[in-house]
Amino acid sequence: MSSSRVDLEKYRIPLEEIIRATRNFSSETQIGDGGFGMIYKGQLSEHQKNRTVVIKRFNRNGYQGNSEFYKELNMVSGFHHPNIIPFIGYCDDANEMIIVYEHAIHGSLDSHLQDPNKWRCITWTQRLRICLGAAKGLKYLHSDIGKNTVIHGDVKSANILLDEILQAKISNFGLSRFGTRNQPHTHLVTKASGKTFYLDPIYNERDEVLKVSDIYSFGVVLFEISSGMPAYRAKCFVDDKEQYLLDLVRSYYDEDESGVFKKLIDPVIKDRIDMDSFHMFNEIAHQCINLDSKKRPTMDKIIEKIEKALSIQLNHCRDLTDTINNIEEAFPEDDENILSTAEQDREWWQST
Repeated sequence: MSSSRVDLEKYRIPLEEIIRATRNFSSETQIGDGGFGMIYKGQLSEHQKNRTVVIKRFNRNGYQGNSEFYKELNMVSGFHHPNIIPFIGYCDDANEMIIVYEHAIHGSLDSHLQDPNKWRCITWTQRLRICLGAAKGLKYLHSDIGKNTVIHGDVKSANILLDEILQAKISNFGLSRFGTRNQPHTHLVTKASGKTFYLDPIYNERDEVLKVSDIYSFGVVLFEISSGMPAYRAKCFVDDKEQYLLDLVRSYYDEDESGVFKKLIDPVIKDRIDMDSFHMFNEIAHQCINLDSKKRPTMDKIIEKIEKALSIQLNHCRDLTDTINNIEEAFPEDDENILSTAEQDREWWQST
């Protein structure tokens, strides 16, 4: 038995525990599926700290078979980063192939984009922090795993999960592969994501995914965050036909159609955002989706720019709350309209 195999033993979860948590793989506990098999949500026993978990059960007849199970298991068991979804354990009893992950209570970023009631509750400051966390998670994969690097291969909003404090967690490593460290254009030949809206055009030309392909996909996610538009859902504007997000982005940046700019701002946050912060964020996002992969930024540069955009926004919020305090002091208390507006702005600032 190899040393890596011995190290994995401490993460083994008995099949009986998995069956109990999923009620014998009941459809009532199933929360997803894919080419690999099924995903279930369940609660482990007291012996396993009563943790709520996500249970990924591989299908031997799927394209992700035995080799893919052990590839993912050996990969994710070595991840240790606050912005990577935690690996809890695994089970290979009775020919089963199961990997257990921590459950992210607030689900995926994509689920929020699809639900207006959820999405309007996430402020620009929170969105920046989510993106910063996701960027740090990708940087870890690309450069901080010993002698290796990991190309995620399927970066999209559905694979960025949010925990109880809305901290981003990169997830779903079914298409991920090890690469070689210190080579920015390390590549792999792999099955590409079915979500072509996030897929680097390089894949269509070369049948390979690069580290810079993850950066391209992440750029698409960044534009989803600032616009509030899922990349895969066309939006119909009053004065125009239906358009997809990246078509809008390229018509603004590449074709200089200035009238498009207002369509790139999420109306939910447009009155609560510092435009310098917004422009800095979108500029780095645009660099990520450059069709010339050599001109795309590194993860370090992306993190630097998002941190700067966050700093600008936080300073804007502090200036705003100072202004509100001055208004409250300057106007009489019986001016209900002014006080009501000030209180609303104060509540918004506190929520950020």
